[in-house]
Amino acid sequence: MNDNINNETKNKKNFIGTIKESFSGRKFRSGAYVTGISAVVIVIVIVINMIVSQMGFQLDLTSKKLYTLSDDTINLINNTEEKVTFYLLAETGSIDPDFRRIAEEYHKRSEFITFEHKDPILYPKFASQFVDDEISENSFIVVNDNSGRAKYIDYSELIVSQVDYNTMTSSITGIDVEGELTSALQFVSNADLPTIYVVEGHGEKAFGQGFNALMERMNVEIKNLATLTMDKVPEDCGILIINTPSSDFSEDEISIIKDYMASGGNAILTLDYKSEDFPKYRSLIEYYGIEMTNGIVIEGDANMHIPSYAHFLVPDVINHRVTKQVTDSKVFVLSPVSSGLIEAETRRSSLTIEALLKTSDQAYAKQDLYAETLSKEEGDIQGPFNLGILASDTFDGVTSNMAVFGAETIFDDSMIDSYGNGKLLSGTISYMAGEEEVITIASKSIGADYVYLTQQQGILWGALVVIILPLGILVTGIVVSVRRRRR
Repeated sequence: MNDNINNETKNKKNFIGTIKESFSGRKFRSGAYVTGISAVVIVIVIVINMIVSQMGFQLDLTSKKLYTLSDDTINLINNTEEKVTFYLLAETGSIDPDFRRIAEEYHKRSEFITFEHKDPILYPKFASQFVDDEISENSFIVVNDNSGRAKYIDYSELIVSQVDYNTMTSSITGIDVEGELTSALQFVSNADLPTIYVVEGHGEKAFGQGFNALMERMNVEIKNLATLTMDKVPEDCGILIINTPSSDFSEDEISIIKDYMASGGNAILTLDYKSEDFPKYRSLIEYYGIEMTNGIVIEGDANMHIPSYAHFLVPDVINHRVTKQVTDSKVFVLSPVSSGLIEAETRRSSLTIEALLKTSDQAYAKQDLYAETLSKEEGDIQGPFNLGILASDTFDGVTSNMAVFGAETIFDDSMIDSYGNGKLLSGTISYMAGEEEVITIASKSIGADYVYLTQQQGILWGALVVIILPLGILVTGIVVSVRRRRR
């Protein structure tokens, strides 16, 4: 009995001793040190987070820089000297955090710009004092507090959505908050934005919704102009656009357009291979030192056209203020079914001609439009060709500008929405209106980016995936197998 009690007592002492040793041993001291350091680091992180939160500092870690304002927006903010307020209209508790954060970035950069949230339930008549629009949740009203000039931005304009026609569902693929807010800021800050007149009456190709949306974003007013019934181009015309007529002009029409240009006017003209049959229209272009090439341009360089479509050209974009938006964004411009443009050998000395878009030396103009092959044949005209040209004429201190593009569909909605053609158009308008006056900010995608490949790039990547990678794996396997057998 006593022996059992003594054994139990010894076991208890051994257990307690083991516990004491575990707390005094090397492992415990090392573990305690690590635990202490970890606790200190956690406390430091918490304190830093509290300090940063109080300072309002935020870092944009998104891959697309969703919350980072572009340089053009920052320049506009820095040049804003009138008080402007961004009102976010949303019920309390339903504010879109992304919308709020982006709007607050404007306020952080300028004392002249303030941000406020207005709950339409609490202030039902607030919006009506500025605009007549029907208000939607998470929309904006941007107001110039000095002049009262205001612009409403609907929620649908702040997002980019895409419809899946298989399921008939819509999903948000991007946000356009900066683009719309910058456009609105420019609108309320500047009442003297350019007016564009689009010539009609000759079967000109109609512009689509993509064009109209781009013009609205640029705060450009669009008006139609029937030159046949006019004795002069209106004085408020900042830019005149002629979009691929299907019939010719009269001599009087060309005369009034030339008079407008001589007074410092600006014009954007597009054409196609049928324009060769319109001598009056062609004379207007030739007056600015630009000549058309007969036929349709075929690109012989596989790296400069869409795969399997050698007449859907991907031209070189020449560095210029007009093309800056395109080159900075590193996007393709597509010029489908194009006519070549060349500089006239004889032209007046006051003209300056600059290429904007250019083919490769392997391009040629196909003369037989009904040929069974796109391959070069006898009689086809060898390139290279310009597909976009800017001509400027300076006389007696007055400068006029004419931009000519050799494709009828270069500013179609599909070209504006899917390629860099919209940036090319907005760059041309910005150049003619004054680069500081017109700003366009692209929407920011929150989805996957798509890669567009030319034919040569498609062949190279296809060869890499289908041939080179499998061959590399096969060779590696053979080498490894041979080495193992030698062992």
